[in-house]
Amino acid sequence: MQSLNRNIFRNPYIVMENISRIETAFRRSGQDIITVSEYLTTGGKNYIELDNEVWRIYGYTEQAYLPENKSYLTGYAFGKYINIINNNIILDNTIENFHNFEMYYNRLPVGTEKFFDGLRGRLEIFSDIPERNVHNDAKTDNIIFGQKITVIDLDTSMRGHVAIDYGDMIRSAGTENIAEITRGFADGLDGLLTPAETDSLYYGILYVTGELAMRYIIDSVSERRYFITKTPEQCRRRSEDLLKQLEYFESNSGIKNIIRKAF
Repeated sequence: MQSLNRNIFRNPYIVMENISRIETAFRRSGQDIITVSEYLTTGGKNYIELDNEVWRIYGYTEQAYLPENKSYLTGYAFGKYINIINNNIILDNTIENFHNFEMYYNRLPVGTEKFFDGLRGRLEIFSDIPERNVHNDAKTDNIIFGQKITVIDLDTSMRGHVAIDYGDMIRSAGTENIAEITRGFADGLDGLLTPAETDSLYYGILYVTGELAMRYIIDSVSERRYFITKTPEQCRRRSEDLLKQLEYFESNSGIKNIIRKAF
């Protein structure tokens, strides 16, 4: 059972309507390998309101095992998720500016912009890339291997770039098993992407890694932090780790070859 944080989700009804559309899309998909959590309904709604709070409840999904081909199946699950939720449904935006690189760049402390100046130019590729329904928080922890493979944390699912989901998978997995994740992602998407979208996937890794680094830098000097459980010093150290990871991804041109081979 959960309540929705109204400070983050200003319109929780849109969140729950999106989730209802996603559940419907999965029921219509006719496949039973990849699934999403099913929320309980009452009176035709998948939530209740109490004391100006929106509450919802869904069945507990237990992590039953970790398969040997976990990396492939993680990529496949997110690819299949995107494939299914782009079949005759449109999701509404649940958080404004959730993946707005320029917004975070403009909030950086003076002197730290230099870490991202070169990256900004490389990300202009997204100005011509179409948006689709995507997860928008496709880190590897949001997959549970139970009786089925379940994609969780659907609250940020809305319009966005497929490359962002791909980038978040690779970033959260670190530097290991990139080829397997990519191969699974391509198989799950099953030809959905345009050539331009495929070309943008590598830049999605740079985008989300740089974006998260900026968010931690901002939190390291802010009184009101997004990552409320971390101290300013922890935020600073996390930003340094992400900048090192970004440097690795920027210098690893072999990832582009992995993407071309998989797609």
